[in-house]
Amino acid sequence: MLITELETLGYYEPGFLHLKINTDEEISDLNQFAKDPLTAPYFSTFFHEYIHFLQNLTTVSGLMTSLFMIDLIKDMNWEVIHDGDPEFKVPYVITNKNNVKANIELRKIYAGDGRTIPYILYDCYVVEAVNVEDKDGRVVTVERYRVLYIDNARQQGSFYFGSTCLTEYVAHSLQNLFSKRDHPDVPYLAPEIILRKEYPEFGDDPMMIAALCDACMMSFHPAQTFFNTIERMKKEGFIPVSSADVHAFALEKLTFKNKDGEYTPLELFDHLMGLVLKSYDDATASEIFKPNNTWLKHIFTAAKSLRHQHSLFMTGLVKEEGKLSDLFYFIFRSIGTPFFTNKTHSGGFVPPDSIDYAGIQPYQLLVFKEVIQVYMGGTKCGLYDFCKKRPDKDITNEHCLTAPWKRGMEAELCPFGQFWKTWGLNGETPVR
Repeated sequence: MLITELETLGYYEPGFLHLKINTDEEISDLNQFAKDPLTAPYFSTFFHEYIHFLQNLTTVSGLMTSLFMIDLIKDMNWEVIHDGDPEFKVPYVITNKNNVKANIELRKIYAGDGRTIPYILYDCYVVEAVNVEDKDGRVVTVERYRVLYIDNARQQGSFYFGSTCLTEYVAHSLQNLFSKRDHPDVPYLAPEIILRKEYPEFGDDPMMIAALCDACMMSFHPAQTFFNTIERMKKEGFIPVSSADVHAFALEKLTFKNKDGEYTPLELFDHLMGLVLKSYDDATASEIFKPNNTWLKHIFTAAKSLRHQHSLFMTGLVKEEGKLSDLFYFIFRSIGTPFFTNKTHSGGFVPPDSIDYAGIQPYQLLVFKEVIQVYMGGTKCGLYDFCKKRPDKDITNEHCLTAPWKRGMEAELCPFGQFWKTWGLNGETPVR
């Protein structure tokens, strides 16, 4: 889930590779967590959020999110370091100097709304033209998809459809195969509800709909791909017979053009994978981060192989109710898990089978989020409770709660201090 209104049971943070389950129960032992009748419902939520982790690594849209997060931090760091002033104003003012403002606007359009709506009676969709200006003053017109509906109080309403609805439908449908769970219509069931009226000939097989959603996530603009594919189905009279059939149809005529040429979805995926790996490599290039750097390269490379060798893997993760498939366990062994925590900040991590996990500290990526929080005016490090409960020793002090940027000047560096120092930010102080 995204960290919006969808975080009641748990959420996944793309780019930072962190999964949280909102329970006080101990979750470090996933085998026990899944088997215990008291915690099994929470494991179902873990499975839902783990799907979002896989989407982050194996789709164009997911890679774009990681790239945006890392580049945002790099841009902020560069501006602060090179402004010639040891103090920088917070909250940080987002500008379009490096297309940051434009990219934020595009991300909002591509993601759509993150709010939940319990019930909708779908009416129709409307395509709106939105102008986004880049750093050079050029205006790009982007389509935004507004869905009109009637709610359970018989009131008219609307929401913007985007990647949130598509990713949540995939996670919901697979979770529902594994363990029945009710979710609000929006965002979780929106693709199915729309298809039911727009193209009833498609049928109501959840895995076929999930295959369509997964294919649409192999696009810069998932909502546009979703609705364009529906219109093409109508025009060509396409009747799906399998999930593979749907996946192939959605991708077969999809291409992307830029100044460097034309890409198929898989070529675009490979191109973005290279950019993401380079961005993480730049951010974790210091020797102190080498184990994490190795881990990141491994899991993204494994994710790339997964998309190439099992393009429709997403619909094959559940064998039957209560049982995950052999394919799921293959992926689990190949990629492992992100860093995961519960409400009490107890954490866990399962590395891939084929990697030496000595020295890997997957929670370090959460520092990226905490640096952004400082730039936005925050004065408390969100890792404080986790660091205080570390099994080796409590590494916190008063600066964690009032001025985490000072940790970079200390002899013993905490995770925040490590990044603040190695990124060259020591001596920089936020002021209002």
